[in-house]
Amino acid sequence: MIRLNKDVTAELRDQKFSFVKGSDFVLSGNFDDFFSLTKSWERMGGDIYFGNEGKASRYRRYSDFNYNPATNELSPLEHRPYFQSEEMNAYVGGKERHFEDFGEEVLHSPVLRSLIQQDFEVYAKTLPEEFRDRVWQCQIHQIRIEIEAGKETEITPEGIHSDGYPYSAVHFWGRENVEGAYSKLYDADKNELITVQYTDILDTTFFFDREMFHYVTPARTVDPETGGYRQIIAISFSLPGSEYDTVR
Repeated sequence: MIRLNKDVTAELRDQKFSFVKGSDFVLSGNFDDFFSLTKSWERMGGDIYFGNEGKASRYRRYSDFNYNPATNELSPLEHRPYFQSEEMNAYVGGKERHFEDFGEEVLHSPVLRSLIQQDFEVYAKTLPEEFRDRVWQCQIHQIRIEIEAGKETEITPEGIHSDGYPYSAVHFWGRENVEGAYSKLYDADKNELITVQYTDILDTTFFFDREMFHYVTPARTVDPETGGYRQIIAISFSLPGSEYDTVR
């Protein structure tokens, strides 16, 4: 369904991140599957931890899975809160945040499954061979921000932060009537490394999350009389109890 038509292994190893355009992916299969997954962003529960009342709302799903790269099997784990320390996230760190879990509609999506497989294949090329066939944990965040007409809002009120995963991929999935929202990556000393603006579906950043920081600049509606939205899906991998565990 989704294949990356570019080898980013050298970039990931050398600079710990790689930005690729949506046009670097090859799409195949049934377009209805792609459309169905895209529509799922419109049916998510609200993120009560977002803030920005009167300016914007954030909607979100989050779940943890076991992922077997040898079989491409994705097994949902029990519901668990998303937790970060205050050191990792000064805005909402120290809180157990509960979000809507992924349902069958999304989990059975062949588009999502192929994206997870592709993301791990990118990561696996940077790993020692003995880790490539282990059963990993996969964390998925699906996020949509809706901006009120004529308003400007923070996209990441968390500020410059890290989610602590050893590896993450952020895939852009569309925007409408939105300007701003530049994605930035920083090194461990918070020196800026790259600034990009996602414009096309599947514009993607692969990065070693726990070794750097990230942030998205504020956004506003282009037409002040109409609301807008921006949406992404982030797929991360970790191996608890190993050197590839998540830093919280």
